[in-house]
Amino acid sequence: MTEVPGEDIAPKAADRSAALSSLSDLRKLLAMVDKPRWTTPALIVLGLVSSFAETVGITLILLFLYTASGQVSAAQGDGLMGQFLREAVSWFGSTTDLALMILLLIIARGLLALLYTRISSAIGERISESVRNRIHKQYLTVSYAFVQKHEQAELMEVLGTESWVIASAYAGFTRLIINSCSILVFVGFLLGISVPITLTAVSGTLLIATVLRFFANPARSFGSQVKGAHRLLGEHMLVTLQGMRTIRAYGQEDYHHRRFTDASARARESSLAMLRLSAWIGPLTEIGYLAILCTIIAAAGWWHTSFAITLGAVVLLYRLQPHVRELESNLLYIAQVQPQLRSVWEMIEEQDKEYPAAGTLPVDALHERLAFCNVDFSYGPDQPRVLDGVTFDIPAGKTTALIGASGAGKTTIVNLLLRLYSPVSGHIEVDGVRLEDCCRTDWVRMIGVAGQDVDLVEGTVLDNIMMAREDATEEEAIAAARRAGVAEFVENLPYGFEEWVGQEGLRFSGGQRQRIGLARAILRRPAFMILDEAMSALDRDLEDRVRAAIDTHMHGRTMLIITHRLETVKTVDHIVWIDDGKVQGSGPPADLMARSPRLASIFGNRKSDALTSA
Repeated sequence: MTEVPGEDIAPKAADRSAALSSLSDLRKLLAMVDKPRWTTPALIVLGLVSSFAETVGITLILLFLYTASGQVSAAQGDGLMGQFLREAVSWFGSTTDLALMILLLIIARGLLALLYTRISSAIGERISESVRNRIHKQYLTVSYAFVQKHEQAELMEVLGTESWVIASAYAGFTRLIINSCSILVFVGFLLGISVPITLTAVSGTLLIATVLRFFANPARSFGSQVKGAHRLLGEHMLVTLQGMRTIRAYGQEDYHHRRFTDASARARESSLAMLRLSAWIGPLTEIGYLAILCTIIAAAGWWHTSFAITLGAVVLLYRLQPHVRELESNLLYIAQVQPQLRSVWEMIEEQDKEYPAAGTLPVDALHERLAFCNVDFSYGPDQPRVLDGVTFDIPAGKTTALIGASGAGKTTIVNLLLRLYSPVSGHIEVDGVRLEDCCRTDWVRMIGVAGQDVDLVEGTVLDNIMMAREDATEEEAIAAARRAGVAEFVENLPYGFEEWVGQEGLRFSGGQRQRIGLARAILRRPAFMILDEAMSALDRDLEDRVRAAIDTHMHGRTMLIITHRLETVKTVDHIVWIDDGKVQGSGPPADLMARSPRLASIFGNRKSDALTSA
């Protein structure tokens, strides 16, 4: 668990920023999301028209003031702006018409702003939805090994928090373009008023922008710290919620609360540091523009610029300042969220990830055998081998027991059968066809699995059972629950099958959770059922009843049972004995015992844990 927010993120972000800027990250992300192509140009056009209406409105307001004070001739001058004012004077017959036009421009600008906001909000939400959906699909389709390499808090943060950032970053990106174009419109009008004033204003603005550029790198750094702090906070949230029972059982409430409050304080400090940095933009911009305005006013006499022209330029510059400030704020914001943008990009990028082979050959049943052919497996290139040259058969239509000590590789074999992982070398065959060549959807549809540890989700008991088949009816789910012994305890609950499971189902005993898992597997109506210590928490009488119900339900179909109970092993058709990642023997129980005195001695031992010590 990371203890220092941003410790392993900030250097990485700094290294990448040289090769890929924040805007490049954003453009790449936007190219991948579901967004109509017309939206960005439309938003830019709306912003530009709104800015043009604002600029023209300001000019007309000046004309109105000059006309009302009788100084319109002094304001016209000889430049482009003078020509515009002369045309405006001849166009409007009175100050009333001029005032009406100003009012219409104000209303038009307001309506344009409203339209822009509505479109921008709709597109932003659509972008967020698209990104969330892509990340969620990535979690479900990428290799299981990739998911296992990432902390749960990180996966939740990317999906639940950072997926929203791209929408606000997109809004900032479009505003950047609009601000830039608006500045050009204002500069054009300023050029029509006075070239010296325009050059002074442009030079001053560039100087302000240069000073503000120094905030970009600290913004990235603070953004990385915020990201790291929030991830650490998310980790502590998960520990508290998922480990609530253990924390309370061992009296660790104070310790975990201290850890959470420390992480919460770090999150506050890192966010506050970013806010302090952003707070500089407004004052620096205003002070810079005040200096520009003072310079222009002071130099007006030297340039022989009339008071009316100077006033017009000052008003335009005053209205230009919010656009410059917003542009700088958006640049700083995009720099700040670059770590989040990069994190989302890395999560949805497909080129650098592995995906389970989809397979193309249809499969709907196991007719002859399932075969492991010299299979090697490890959980990473630097990890030891969990399976070493494993070769054995699981005959179709029979019940096979997979036995071996803890850590022998039994669960890994189940993971390979579920296609959560693929062999490092060797292969698995289904009736002579490589498993990776079989249609993965067809294959997993054939399988029902129940394990020692059952993953229960938030929802009702019925919801958890019906996870096995989305098309199952409530009657079928309840029938499966009766076969698995679930009804024996559920029907006594206040809400029966509609009882809320709660956090990871911890309100239920281990045996009750296992029965819900068994009900799922039965509801699946599988051609191949895998029971991985699925009845280890049941008492002997209940296990016998549930096992009999499953045997009847699975008659003529294939079962793989992983168990430590000798009574279960003695009733199977086939045994595979694995130890230290290698197959020690396989075959019918009687034949295997005849070939292996060690196994025969184990079968002669009546202790239920004899296989564990084998």
